[in-house]
Amino acid sequence: MSIEDSYLRQAEAESVMSMPTRYTNPGSIDNWRHTRMLSMTRPLISAMPKSSWMTVGDGRYGSDAAYLEAQGVDVLATSLTDDLLKIAYEAGFISKYQSENAEHLSPAENSVDFVLCKESYHHFPRPPIALYEMLRVSKVGVVLIEPIDNSRPLDRLKVVLKRLIRGDHEMNFEPSGNFIYKPSVAELSKLLTAMGGRYIAVKKFNDFFHPKFGNCDAASVNMGSTITKLGILAQDGLAKLGLMGYGLGSIIIFKGVPSAEVVESVRAASYGIIELPINPYPSVS
Repeated sequence: MSIEDSYLRQAEAESVMSMPTRYTNPGSIDNWRHTRMLSMTRPLISAMPKSSWMTVGDGRYGSDAAYLEAQGVDVLATSLTDDLLKIAYEAGFISKYQSENAEHLSPAENSVDFVLCKESYHHFPRPPIALYEMLRVSKVGVVLIEPIDNSRPLDRLKVVLKRLIRGDHEMNFEPSGNFIYKPSVAELSKLLTAMGGRYIAVKKFNDFFHPKFGNCDAASVNMGSTITKLGILAQDGLAKLGLMGYGLGSIIIFKGVPSAEVVESVRAASYGIIELPINPYPSVS
């Protein structure tokens, strides 16, 4: 399958996405889950409250950008197509938007402080190319909030349970034809080291989702909220014992050396900071 075919299928899939619960049912367990993931950006916003952001792969009506705007930062929402972004803009959910191919971003180098890519990187046909582009347009770094490659002994059981509970049968490929590329912290560290980068911050966590519980009220005690939160709690316990890998990670890939304020803020939020090796051989001019 060609890259053009892949993007065409992605655009078709994006065009039929439903309005996210951030707009239609903000008190729902589904929106609670997504807000929980997006809250991983708050240490950066706390350290840099006037920072500028750009979202990539924000095809569900710019809902990630809407969250960031609610935190008071300037943000540009982008995705492969802009039809749904336009609807969100006209409804007042987002302030700025444009269509962008992740492999060929139009903004100039160092255009924004941060680029956020949430649950889209693993759908890209050539993820590393997109990462190079996101790093190019950012001043400080890129935030990936993604399923991660982090397998442990009981992760095969998780796959079986997904098939039984949710009916998931294909774990490696998606309908667009793309391989579901779960990033590895080790591989991302190698990639950044090769580029001369120095620091990555990582916070691993778990999620639990069943479509039938999506619209349940997150704040009250009901079957949906109880099962969702118990599912996360059980996975956390197994992950702490080393029997199951954490399913997701918030990975901050710094373009240069982060400021002391940023380092302090992400550490206080339980991120681990990985310092990468320095190239011992000076460049040849």
